[in-house]
Amino acid sequence: MTIKNISKLNGFGIFNNYTNTGVQNFGKYNLFYGWNGSGKSTLSNLFRCIENRSLSEKFPTAAFTVNIEDGSTATQDNLSEANLNIYTFNQDFIDENISWNTLVKSILLVDKEKIADLEKLDQLKKQQKIDTEANSKETQEIVKLEASIAKFGTDSARHMKTSLQSIDTTDRYYLNYDKRKFEDFVDEHLDATKSDTSLLDDVKIIELTNAAKPNQKSQLSFTPQIVNHETFTKAKTRLDDLLKTSVVSQTIQRLLDHSDIKAWVETGLELHKQHDSNTCEFCGNQIALERIKQFEAHFNDDYKSFQERLARADEWLSEQYIQQPQLPVESDFYDEFKKEYAEACASLEKAIKALNAEITEWHNTLKSKTNNPLEAGFVVKSITEGSIKAFIDAIAAIESAVQKHNHKSSNFQEETTKAKKQLELHYATMEVKSFEYHQKKKDKIDRATTNNSLKVVIDARKIEIRTLEDSLSNESLGAEQFNESLHKFLGRSELTLHFDKDKKGYEILRNDSEQVHGKLSEGEKTAIAFVYFITKLHENDNKMQDTIVVVDDPVSSFDSNHLFHAYSFLRTNCNLANQIFVLTHNFTYFKLIRDWFEGVNRGRKRKQKDPNAFFFTIEASTSLPRHSTIKNADGSLVNYDSEYHYIFSKLHNYINNPTLSRDEAFLTANLSRKLLESFFSFKYPKHRTDIAQLMDCGLKACKVTDENIKERIYRFINKYSHSAVIEINEDSSENLVGESHNVIGNIFAWIKEVDEVHYNEMLEVVVPQ
Repeated sequence: MTIKNISKLNGFGIFNNYTNTGVQNFGKYNLFYGWNGSGKSTLSNLFRCIENRSLSEKFPTAAFTVNIEDGSTATQDNLSEANLNIYTFNQDFIDENISWNTLVKSILLVDKEKIADLEKLDQLKKQQKIDTEANSKETQEIVKLEASIAKFGTDSARHMKTSLQSIDTTDRYYLNYDKRKFEDFVDEHLDATKSDTSLLDDVKIIELTNAAKPNQKSQLSFTPQIVNHETFTKAKTRLDDLLKTSVVSQTIQRLLDHSDIKAWVETGLELHKQHDSNTCEFCGNQIALERIKQFEAHFNDDYKSFQERLARADEWLSEQYIQQPQLPVESDFYDEFKKEYAEACASLEKAIKALNAEITEWHNTLKSKTNNPLEAGFVVKSITEGSIKAFIDAIAAIESAVQKHNHKSSNFQEETTKAKKQLELHYATMEVKSFEYHQKKKDKIDRATTNNSLKVVIDARKIEIRTLEDSLSNESLGAEQFNESLHKFLGRSELTLHFDKDKKGYEILRNDSEQVHGKLSEGEKTAIAFVYFITKLHENDNKMQDTIVVVDDPVSSFDSNHLFHAYSFLRTNCNLANQIFVLTHNFTYFKLIRDWFEGVNRGRKRKQKDPNAFFFTIEASTSLPRHSTIKNADGSLVNYDSEYHYIFSKLHNYINNPTLSRDEAFLTANLSRKLLESFFSFKYPKHRTDIAQLMDCGLKACKVTDENIKERIYRFINKYSHSAVIEINEDSSENLVGESHNVIGNIFAWIKEVDEVHYNEMLEVVVPQ
């Protein structure tokens, strides 16, 4: 794996609130240029933190985000889990491994002659890499799965809180419904949330929503009306008997044929008896005695007795019609029972109509019999069981609704809680099934178990690899390889490392006998440290193609000969590295590394491949508090062959910019001094150590640039560059910003006046045409 970019760096020394804004992603080869104090060594410490998998003691509160090519990130919070094989050369590395007065830590190199063990070690490491990457990747996936499950719990709790709060805004349990309550509920109802039977239809949801409302109502009263099937059975028997009964009489046909005349005659006969009259009140004639006897024979005592029975039957039957009972008002019911109650009332009304219709048929038949008592052919049907059952069922349904209502009123808190729990189960089951919660929890447990088992295997193999490495490693071999490389590097063999078994480290000897005890030149120290680092890259059979190499200024104390050795040594030993980062302030060394990297890009271009070598600058602000940023290198830095070209180009860019920022103004002061020192030192080499004398020499024979302009330039570059403490107050800052643009113009006019040919050719080189 390789590092993609650094997206954030905060509280890390001079890097404070750095955010990547448009900086090119890193490639395999990465070169950084920055002046001393710009933050190169600080940036190298970031890589060393990742190497050591711990924060630097120098920056304990630092925060950063380093993006890896596989999509993962290294941050201050997960350094211990970083899985990058990084080796960093910087001052911290030197201080940690080399004590110039005592010992150098040993290097364990693998003895290549133990072929069988080497092959086994190689196979173990290959499998270890595969398993470690798989374990790391699976760990990340499990973390993502855990995060999605946790987010599901939070989201579901929020959804359910909204749904359940709308029912009862006074219930504290649902007012404070959260992820913990949701997960506890699901755990308590594990089987229920897996079953579809916990899901409710819309009608039931509405019913339970109404049932859960916190509005308690009074109890209702209802007296059920009883309809006895046996009563109607007995009544039919008696009615059938009446309908079949007839009386013996000397009938008058006309009266039989006309019931209205019969009734009229029967009534008249009774009236005549009451008034003791035999005169027809209608015609006024005497009624013949014979005729009266005929009427009395028709209407004899048996007949009258039978008529009385029919009248009593009629009266009883009139009382059998079903009356609507006294029913509770529908609005007095709880909402969830209203529909049931209304349906029961409608059924009752229908049943009453059906029963009364059948009773009416009986009644009509009885009336017909009463009008024709001598007729014995009348029949009636039994009251149907279905009508009676419908009535009984409707009464029972009404009674059930009343009982449910009254039960809820008597157990209000219990019943509303039961409704809420049913709704909670419904909503929880919906959430669980939509997310496939149970399956994902099972997957997480199964995958974690499998991954933990793999981690046990990895840890056991790690011990096996270390044991095998120890059996193959040889400190003396490390010293031999180091000495061979150091002698080539320095071009002489007077300095050597010797392994001391008792002290378990290397002693630095001069001429194989004299301990140096710190008596080394700065160049020798840097050479030893750099060669030691390169040698250590191969420790424990470390594979270069799996390694990220970071090198911070390996040439700070070298002369020009060692500088080229440092370049070639790095290129020879690290060209196959998985990724390289080189940071330097030395422009000559920068050019050497740049040309190497540019050659790589040219070779890839010929093969029609994208470049994988990139160039960056580290630039520090000059205003307080100082802060550094990483930028893509300017074209002038990549394209020009000297620092003088770069400074000339950088400063010339500001000549046509009348408004400079404060940072740019301070930068121009430093660039102006470097440019004038370089230009006049070349023109007047006898005075190269004294900028004042150089400027005096440069003023001779000038007509445009006079003493005043020279003094102005001199004071400008002395006041705002290379001071131990730069004056930072409102007046000096404003003066700097105001003067910078004019002074830059004076400097380039002066260079042109001193050497116009040089000035024009420099413009041709550095200014785009």
